[in-house]
Amino acid sequence: MLPDTQHNREQAFEHMYGMPKEWLDELIEDWSQPLMGGLQMLAMSMLSDAQERIALGDGDTARQYINRAKYVIKQNEVTNV
Repeated sequence: MLPDTQHNREQAFEHMYGMPKEWLDELIEDWSQPLMGGLQMLAMSMLSDAQERIALGDGDTARQYINRAKYVIKQNEVTNV
């Protein structure tokens, strides 16, 4: 098991989500702006992308899209509490 360092946490996040945390947080911030559709629409879009990747046989990328959608849903819950 790797030591718990900032670098290892960042690598684990990128493996899980396919992008750095900062990028995903920026995407959430952008979609939270008026007229952008909101976080529910962002999560649905990510799930649609995951379905497409599954149809193409790219399960690992689909997994990352699903994880992104779950992250967005969680962030939406946190901001609406």
